[in-house]
This record gives sequence, C-alpha cells and structure tokens, in this order.
Amino acid sequence: MTMGCSSRGSVDRHFAGSLGAPAERELRMHLPGCDACRERYERYLLLARLDRSVASAEERLARGLGLSPRRPRARWLAFAGGLAAACAALVLVLHTPEPAYLARGAPIADPDEALDVYRIDGAPRLVLDGVIHPGDELAFAYRNRRGWTHAMVFAIDQTGRVYWYHPGWTDADASPTAVPIESGASRHELPDAVSHRLPPGRIWLHALFSDDAPDVRAVEHGLRPDRHEELIIALDVVQEVGGP
Repeated sequence: MTMGCSSRGSVDRHFAGSLGAPAERELRMHLPGCDACRERYERYLLLARLDRSVASAEERLARGLGLSPRRPRARWLAFAGGLAAACAALVLVLHTPEPAYLARGAPIADPDEALDVYRIDGAPRLVLDGVIHPGDELAFAYRNRRGWTHAMVFAIDQTGRVYWYHPGWTDADASPTAVPIESGASRHELPDAVSHRLPPGRIWLHALFSDDAPDVRAVEHGLRPDRHEELIIALDVVQEVGGP
C-alpha cells in the first residue's frame, strides 16, 4: 500500500487512546498487510518510550477490549520502569508472567513464543504474581517469532477438566479449531475477554502454537500436531476475601 493509506489516522488515534473498540479490531486486521501503517505504528512504539503523553500499553489494550481505562500512570511506571528498554518490541502488553514453561518442562527465559495474561477489573491488570480469582475475565496477548499460523489457549484444573478461552467453545455439538494468529516479535492481543468459574486451587494455562488448526476435541484427548510449541503457565485460583 502507499503512504497515503486512509488508515494512518487510525494509528494516530490508537496511540492517542481515542480509537473505539470496533475500529481497534479493524486496525489489527489491517496492520499485517500494510507496510506504511505498520511502519507508522512502530515509530509510535519508539515514541512511547520517551513521551508519557502517548497512551500506555495497558490503556491501548483496554480500548481494544471496549473498556474505559483508568490512567494509573505513576503506579504502572513504578513496576514497569525496568522494562522500558523492551517497549519498542511490544504492541499491546509489557511482560510475560512467571513461571512459564514449554510442554517438555524446560524453563524459558526469552522464548520465541510468549503469552501474557490480563485480569479485566475495570481496566486490564497484568497477572504478575500468578494469582487469579474464580470468575475473573481473562484477556491474552502473545508473541510469535517463529511464525506459527494458529494458536489455542485453554486451562486445565487439578481434576483434569478443560476450560477453553481461544477458541471459544459454547456449543456442545460443535468442535471449533485453533484461531489464526499473526507472526513477529511484537505482541498481539487475542480478541475478547473470557470468564470461567474456575475452582480454587492450581490450574495450568496452556498456549498451543502450530501451523495446523487442530480442533478442541482432539486437543482434549491429548493429540497434538506434529510440529508445535506449547507453553504451560501455572496459576493459583484464590477466592477473594468476602467472595462467595
């Protein structure tokens, strides 16, 4: 596309925090195919490292989910300051929760694939301590340096029950498949926040990356594509004080 692309104004409004949720989704679909808009987006990411008036990653994620984000700038910078050097590589999120492991059990420090987990509580709150609550709405973002074409996100509790986030599975007669994803070192969010009534205790969140589109039933039965990577993140579901 040419430098005169009509969507460049959407990039400006995205970083100003004034782009509505439908337009945010259109922009995410547009960026992979438009060099001019993607280059403009990347320049803004560099600017965001230096100019605090540019909407933060947290605020942009909230806009993409259709929320009205608060602006906890001072609090955000208090724990994100050490990550400032990495901001240019991020699209919508800042940090990968720990612990995170590949399916084979080896710990990873700087993986080609990564998954970030957000709790939606008025505004997206990055899960840094590995603790969530029953019924939390969760949103996710990923990094996909190896260029996998599809991903799935699901949780397994201590009884072996599976909870699907992406793809969503609400029709017992259906068998949805892995969702298409974008490639690259930047972070991209998966659309929509999803809530399950998770039981208190340890759960394991799985992010399965592949070049195929396996269906949910196959994955629940332990089948995996021949080529894939699988991240497993341990989370503790803790009942909130005063909760039911």
